[in-house]
Amino acid sequence: MRPLFSRAESRAFDRDAVERLRVPSLLLMENAGRGAAEAILERFHDRLDLAVVVGGPGQNGGDAWVVARHLLSAGARVVSFVTVPPERITGDARVNFDALVGMGEAPRPLERLDELEALLARATLVVEGLFGTGLTREIQGKDRAVLEAIDAAGAPLVSLDLPSGVDADTGQILGFAPTAALTVTFLGEKRGLHQHPGRARAGEIVVAGLGVPDDVETGAWLLEAWDLAESLVARSADAHKGTAGHVALYAGSADKPGAALLAGRAALRAGAGLATLVAPPEAAHAIAPRCLELMFAPLEGAEALSRSFQGKTSGVLGPGLGEDDATRAVVERVALEAPFPVCVDADGLNLLAHGVGIGALRSATAPRVLTPHPKEAARLLGISTSEVQRDRYAAATRLAAESGHVAVLKGAGTVVASPDGRLAVCPRGTPALGTGGTGDVLSGIVGALLGTLEDAFEAACTAVLWHALAGEWAAATDRGLLASEVADALPTVLRSIRG
Repeated sequence: MRPLFSRAESRAFDRDAVERLRVPSLLLMENAGRGAAEAILERFHDRLDLAVVVGGPGQNGGDAWVVARHLLSAGARVVSFVTVPPERITGDARVNFDALVGMGEAPRPLERLDELEALLARATLVVEGLFGTGLTREIQGKDRAVLEAIDAAGAPLVSLDLPSGVDADTGQILGFAPTAALTVTFLGEKRGLHQHPGRARAGEIVVAGLGVPDDVETGAWLLEAWDLAESLVARSADAHKGTAGHVALYAGSADKPGAALLAGRAALRAGAGLATLVAPPEAAHAIAPRCLELMFAPLEGAEALSRSFQGKTSGVLGPGLGEDDATRAVVERVALEAPFPVCVDADGLNLLAHGVGIGALRSATAPRVLTPHPKEAARLLGISTSEVQRDRYAAATRLAAESGHVAVLKGAGTVVASPDGRLAVCPRGTPALGTGGTGDVLSGIVGALLGTLEDAFEAACTAVLWHALAGEWAAATDRGLLASEVADALPTVLRSIRG
């Protein structure tokens, strides 16, 4: 995993570098701008005929002036614009602004938008540094018009730190944000770069280091492919089904057998030694014959439910169960009393939302992992889906805090949160995963890993990453993927990651 920075954490790092490490802030700006220029020259060395650089009044503008100077030194033709009267530029940004003046390439005060638009029409490359991580207000007026003109230009756009207008913490758009081909972000990636719609504006993301140690503690981390191999170590030669975990799947009904079958298939593909489907007797004819590797235990009364707890190492609760009163009783008992870790998904989440609520899970006898999509999360939290999506980090954190267990907020940029404050984001996946059944596959993977990994947060992170990589592997394009294909790709993905 690599660190993912919030607005506050980025500022704290800068302060610490200056005050504790005694690194001049001017040097931090120089390192940032030079790193950005190097990334630009590596990718756009053939587009230096006319690079238009637009900077704002603050530190982000200062980064832009450093970039302009380095591009000039590399032989590019550079024309720079400043969006405010030059006398408003102060501090380190002023030093780098004056350096351009001394080189005879003073940034032009942007007094008329048509002057910028005329140059943008001929530009071969555009670099913008109007607003950085500190932006919290909505962009309006002249600033918005400038960004709209930049966005309309035909040349590739490079944004510094993050596209201006993207909220550094949430990824929401503060009025307007252009779409970059490349975002060079400083120190480390920002949370807003890995949630939509900000992610869609960022293009390729490259990190430019600041020349100081970056072993800083952050509240969020970005999952990486090698994390999978680190968590799923090779089994010993004498491993057998009894040591690989036994998953109880409280899933499926006569009307919805597919969800249970997909969860069970995924649990086995993810390495569970045994998987038992615990479902109503009327579901047996629809489910039991369709997966030879799944065992079946009819759910008939309280005693049968108690027996289902015996000998299991983990569970999955919810896929395809339905939402009648009898099922609610089963869900609440399994969620609160099962003596092993359980992944709660789908109908399990909905029944909890309409019944005892997720706060009741604080009395659960073992770890739980909740895996809602945004609508389910909204139902659990008593808010709208749009509120969940406006700040997915906050929603996932609240789910974990209120339940006392790990929460997985599904969707593009899936967020995993633990009640002890840990956050992780999965940057992998494909739009092709947006099809029925893929969530059931994820719950099966989580269930399998809860039986073999001691930490529920690690199990959830590993499952989310594995699921995303399997989707990428199995998808031929951005649509047409079957959930069962995701499950079947799991072993192949693990083999490829291990090398």
